[in-house]
Amino acid sequence: MPRRLVSVDPAFSLQLKALREQRGLSLRRLGQQVHCSHGYLWDLEVGKKQPSVSVAALLDAVLGGNGELSAMVREVSADNGGHKVTLDAGNTATGHGLEFAPDWRQGIAVAVDLWQEDVQRRNMLRAVGFSATAFMSPAMRWLVSPMDEHPSGDGDRLIGEPDIEMVKRITATYRTLDNQFGGGHVRESVVRFLDGEVAAMLRGRYNASTGQALFSAAAEATQLAGWASYDIGMNGLAQRYMIQALRLAYGAGDRALGAEILAAMSHQAAYLRASSHAVDLARAAGRVAAEAGIMAIEAESAVLEAQGHASGGDEAACAKALDRAERAFDKADRTRAPQWIGYFDESYLAAKFGHCFATLGRGDLAQRFAERSLDMDGRHYARGKQFNLALLATAHAQAGDLEQASAVGMQAVDAAEGLDSMRARDYLGELSDRLGKHVGLPAVRAFAERVRPVLTAV
Repeated sequence: MPRRLVSVDPAFSLQLKALREQRGLSLRRLGQQVHCSHGYLWDLEVGKKQPSVSVAALLDAVLGGNGELSAMVREVSADNGGHKVTLDAGNTATGHGLEFAPDWRQGIAVAVDLWQEDVQRRNMLRAVGFSATAFMSPAMRWLVSPMDEHPSGDGDRLIGEPDIEMVKRITATYRTLDNQFGGGHVRESVVRFLDGEVAAMLRGRYNASTGQALFSAAAEATQLAGWASYDIGMNGLAQRYMIQALRLAYGAGDRALGAEILAAMSHQAAYLRASSHAVDLARAAGRVAAEAGIMAIEAESAVLEAQGHASGGDEAACAKALDRAERAFDKADRTRAPQWIGYFDESYLAAKFGHCFATLGRGDLAQRFAERSLDMDGRHYARGKQFNLALLATAHAQAGDLEQASAVGMQAVDAAEGLDSMRARDYLGELSDRLGKHVGLPAVRAFAERVRPVLTAV
């Protein structure tokens, strides 16, 4: 079969920018509507990257382009003549990594191929698009299909408990660094670890009990690569890592980790304003968590469901889900929860409540919870503290206290220094957009001047 490439009219970038400006949308706002990072959209507008046919169609629909953008992008066949064709770095049409393999052996092949492609052709994968719908089939497969038999490998290298402990410890170290410094500081290292070490282990020799533990450890590391990719705005690639992490957890029969990965999928979907999918994924996570008997993940799933409802503007459903989250959290024995959910404490829960109320425009309520969220370990969770400061500043702005919003916003900018996190910059960008109309006030003007170099450093 010939490969499919894209041909893009050189005028596409100018037309995209013209349509966006006609609609009065910033790159950030447009990105939220089409579920792409504003950095990727900027690359499209300056001609550094090429869109896929599906991305062009989505931009047409959001910007009211009447098919103008779609007409400028078309698929073309590339007859490879028996030789491998290297896809253009801007092509986003590939669905590689979105499949949930039918058995664990194919699951290894898909995951390993994804890691290798990421290491070797990072620029191409950076541009792949995000579609919340692609999460739904893997989630459904988890819920309705029987678990795999525990995997057992027959390769040359003997894999044992020390190998698995090494994977867990290295993953834990990278997770700590991710929380402290942002996904951009760890993503490439995690991916190279997966490609260089974990892939060889999965292809090694191990019995069923070792295979179960190995797949679980590999799933944790793969999820972290997905989370780090999400944090720096590579949302389509993050989605692929999340799906492969879920497949590996499925192979391990690790229900607790499967629930956590489904919750992470919901988190990403809500952040990208795919509210209905965020709700469905959170409910799936809650169901799997209940089967695993991990009340802390049930609480996390409920609060993520609430966030999905808030993103969709359903205040009543949001309130019900928040009530369930609070009751589940009160019942949770967090001393028995897996170590990778150690971040889920009172401060994290308060932050999620605050985000829900801020999304619903209830700055008065959001402020109260945002203040509680700052009672946290700001050294080990520096990124989380920056998020919570930005949340508090947004709550003050919604409540009409612009001077306090600017003062706390300054703290959020300070906290962003040293972080390589697109989400951190996005939160500051949203706050800047909100305060922008009041730039005549000295406090707001000072904030605008302070935040500008952070936002332009993308």
